[in-house]
Amino acid sequence: MLALVPALLLALPSGGGASAASSEEKARFLFAWRGVPVGTVTLSLASEARRFTYTSRHLHTRGAHQGERVRETTLELGPGGTVEGRSSIPQALWLWRGPPVLGCVTGREELSGREGPHCVTALRGDTAQGTLLGQPFTARYDGRDRMVALQVGEARFTEVAPGVRLRPPPELFAQGLPVEGEAGPLAFAPPWPLAPRPSWLTTWREREARALAEVVHAAFPEKGPGEADFREGGEGEAGGCLAHALRFASRAGALGQRVALVHGLLVVDGGPARPHAWVRVGLVGGRTLDLDPTSLDAVTPETHLPLAVVEPGGASLEAGERWLALLRGEHRVVRLSRRE
Repeated sequence: MLALVPALLLALPSGGGASAASSEEKARFLFAWRGVPVGTVTLSLASEARRFTYTSRHLHTRGAHQGERVRETTLELGPGGTVEGRSSIPQALWLWRGPPVLGCVTGREELSGREGPHCVTALRGDTAQGTLLGQPFTARYDGRDRMVALQVGEARFTEVAPGVRLRPPPELFAQGLPVEGEAGPLAFAPPWPLAPRPSWLTTWREREARALAEVVHAAFPEKGPGEADFREGGEGEAGGCLAHALRFASRAGALGQRVALVHGLLVVDGGPARPHAWVRVGLVGGRTLDLDPTSLDAVTPETHLPLAVVEPGGASLEAGERWLALLRGEHRVVRLSRRE
């Protein structure tokens, strides 16, 4: 799956601290696609040796860590932070140790080696805006002039502060999160606010919505992480829960209906809570209906736990921040007794 994500979205950095002993500065970011965490990016700069290393780890795994992949590249640097023997600047390095000045440079994608214009078009306070090989970006910086957040299309990179220990990311997908309690509806402790019916939902007939869920379910011969998870309308024959939700939203939009994507956790047969995505549609009388086109199973409080409800095509920033809080262990998954 890593190779299916555009290289542009995988070659981006984070802030971090320097080690006096090794003269090496390191940084780490959590990479989220449409609000779902799918990898980490680690940067290191050995200032004395002028060696810059970029490492990406793709974490969108299922089962026995299927799809996990690590890619790393090391670039020797010449004057001005350019790649030795070339006039281009590593993309991650250019963004990381900024904010860059107004104007354009020739940047280099670390993994693909592709080079081209990287431009800053606006500087507003702690925020820089511009384009990376034609793709718009927004980067935010801290008081040390190190990047702490980056948005590029549907991808967001959020700084993991030095010293913060994340739950091992592959375990979030392969092993899931523990669920406290034996019976009752699922909940987060402490809870997060969640809008039950977003304002953009249109009113739909339940029978028609369920019929579309069945069509989308049947359209995927392979129901596992695949190329469709990274496409706007979930196009493709292989795709996981995100692809099913995206295709449902796309086909609903073609029918004049606006639905919501739900990022959350799924618990099956008393097992752990694993990341999942489904859809929410609006019904008559202000009611809503959650549908799971991946499995067609009923969406119940005992099996599905919403984390964030987002608009299709949106950046899902709230979902990404909440996933990061889960990885840090700031919230737990519990079952509430019927009295709570």
